[in-house]
This record gives sequence, structure tokens and C-alpha cells, in this order.
Amino acid sequence: MTKLKTDPIGQSDLIEFLNNHSDFSFEIQVLNALSGVGFNCEHGGTYDDPATGKPRQFDIRATKQFGKRFLRLAVECKNLRPNFPLIISCLPRREEESFHYISLSVNPETNPLEQPEWPFAMLPQSKSVRVTSQHGIYKPGEPVGKSCDQVGRDPNGSITSSDSDIYDKWAQALSSAHDLTYLACSDGKERTGDVALSLVFAVLVVPNGHLWITEYDSDGKRITDPKTTDHCSYFVNRSYFHQSSFAGDEFNLSHLEFVTLAGLLDFVDALCGDSDRVDKTFPLEEDNIFETVRRFV
Repeated sequence: MTKLKTDPIGQSDLIEFLNNHSDFSFEIQVLNALSGVGFNCEHGGTYDDPATGKPRQFDIRATKQFGKRFLRLAVECKNLRPNFPLIISCLPRREEESFHYISLSVNPETNPLEQPEWPFAMLPQSKSVRVTSQHGIYKPGEPVGKSCDQVGRDPNGSITSSDSDIYDKWAQALSSAHDLTYLACSDGKERTGDVALSLVFAVLVVPNGHLWITEYDSDGKRITDPKTTDHCSYFVNRSYFHQSSFAGDEFNLSHLEFVTLAGLLDFVDALCGDSDRVDKTFPLEEDNIFETVRRFV
């Protein structure tokens, strides 16, 4: 912890903090933006961190349903200041990084994923379907984040950087996503009663104008100067495994999404702004899931 002055903190100091440093008002802006485009949002709840087992608080969890298709976002907010913005270093996305997963979940009693040689309670409830570059969201060759830093100047004017605060936030987004992947694996049984397709994204939102990227080629040579952006996908390849009594369900998040407030709205619009975009985001047709899923497995 930073060493503090011994002077008491008064009302004016608290007002300065609330006006210039608090994440809370920024969270409300993000919450209102997602609610305004039709997401059902939870704000400020708690969950048990899967790594430590300790309770933690999430910022926002947002869900939007399209028939038997579910889009879920685990959203964390970081109110960056102009004197300490975020820069992400990117490389061209490789072919083996160009994928994401959709959860195909079922009620085993009505739509078993495999022949019911065992009691229904012992049958798997979900299958993670790998969607590659041909049908997927993440294309080879696009810039993808590999490293991130907040950059500022110290009191002497020297450049300084840190990744600890931003790492804590994006790690928290990934931890919060754990519960959402569990819901995704049970949507077919618990929420539609037969079958469901579900997508989960971990998202970190920062204020407009405070997200920068720079691009490198595959040999590590920087090929662009830093530039502001509203969205950058960051490769994480994080797997979540949910153990049940007789089987296990797994879900993978290939990328974390860094966005500004404006970029968040553009991101969800690209995913689900109209029915054609929903169909492209979920390339498995809900009316004939078991036929179309064969294209991907």
C-alpha cells in the first residue's frame, strides 16, 4: 500500500475522489448503456473466486436472449485517467488462435447428446463446439492483443508503466465469467427445457479516448505508432471445467475484449444488432441444431 500523508481526509477530498477517481459512476454509465440496448443486467453481486475460493464482487453481468440462443457478458469497468491510459501491444492473430467456442446444451431427457445407454442423470448436458475462422468471430491476421500496460510520467517527468491494476481488472473479468460459463452449460436443461446455444464474453470497459494499441509484425518489429481505438481483442485461451456428479462440462474463452464505452456498444451491435448478425454470431441454426452442429465437430 502507498504510504499516506497523516493529514485527515475531509469532505472536499472525498468529493475530489468521487469526481475524478471513482469507478462507480463509470460503472453506472456502462450499466445504463447495456440496459439501453436490451440486456438484462446484474450489478455489484458477489461470487466465489474459482482460484482462491474467496468471495469477490463483480461489476456487471449482462444477458440477452434470442429464442434458444443466449449471449452473456462478464463486464468489469476501469475508470482510467488521461495521465495513465492503457496501451495494448498486438501481433497478427495466428490461425491456431482464430477460434471461439459456443456451448450446445441440452435436456438429456428430451434431446440427449448421445445414445441413452445410461440413466438420464448420468448423461452429459452440454458440448463445447469449436468455431474456427471460416465461421467464427476471430479472423487470422487481424491484430490481437498480447501485452498491455498503463503508461504515465512520474513526478520527475520520467516515463513509468505498470500492468498490475489493469491485470487485476481483466483477471477479475475472467473469474466472473466462470459462473456465466456454468449457466451456458445448463441453458438447455434449466432455461429452454430442450436445447440451447450460448456464448460468453469477458469484457473490460475503459473511458472513451483512453485505450491505445500499437501493432508488431510476427518478427517483433513495431509497424505502427500508437493510436487510439475503441476495441481490441486479447488472446487468453482460458478453459473452465464444471464437474457434475457423473460427468463434466467444459467451456473455453479464447479472447478477452478490451473496449471503450463507445466500443462496447459497437461490439454488442456487431454481435446482435439485428437478426442477421445474431445468425452470424450463432452459426448453428436453432431449428436444426443437431444437423448443423455436425459441420463443426
